[in-house]
Amino acid sequence: MGLLDSTLNIGADAMTATMGWAGIATGDPGGAGTANNSTAARVAVPWTAAAGGDSQNSSDMNFTGGAAGGPALYITLWSASSGGTYRGYKLTTGDTSFNAAGEVTVKAGQLTLAGSSTA
Repeated sequence: MGLLDSTLNIGADAMTATMGWAGIATGDPGGAGTANNSTAARVAVPWTAAAGGDSQNSSDMNFTGGAAGGPALYITLWSASSGGTYRGYKLTTGDTSFNAAGEVTVKAGQLTLAGSSTA
């Protein structure tokens, strides 16, 4: 038997509490999260409460101010709206480019923090 979902939920909720902001990177953000940052402002991540060890964004996250038609390949996760502590990244899925107005949307449920109950 692996870890209980209730245990995984504690871990997932603790982690999401430390990464309440997301940015967009146009390429690999590197170990410090500072490489290839887009010009789009960070947005708050509306994390769900963990269930089954998993948490995800509960609503769309709309990024604006990126380069028109430019790549939006990584979602970077941070502790603050600017500066703060870098917590890692996830690859984007779905729309991976800014539109002509410099906007890209990460749809609800596209950003997932997934736990595992197996060893």
